[in-house]
Amino acid sequence: VTILGDSAFRNCTGLTSVTIPGSVTTIGGYTFFGSGITSVTFAYGSYISSSNFNDSDPFPGDLRTKYLANGPGTYTRPNNTAGRWTKQ
Repeated sequence: VTILGDSAFRNCTGLTSVTIPGSVTTIGGYTFFGSGITSVTFAYGSYISSSNFNDSDPFPGDLRTKYLANGPGTYTRPNNTAGRWTKQ
């Protein structure tokens, strides 16, 4: 898998965590928007550039901004709220 397309998991409320492998180079718009996601792990060695990380809310909240600033690792947010993501 190299691309997670636009709205691929949009509104999948049962989806609470995901690991994005290092092979993924592009994340489309609204990919996980409206999902129940509270934990995302970006595999170490992965790199998604800002131009390939769509700015149309691929994740609920500010995860795009956090990833671009802090790189791979595990990010969580409490109870599927609109709260901010934190890197673990």
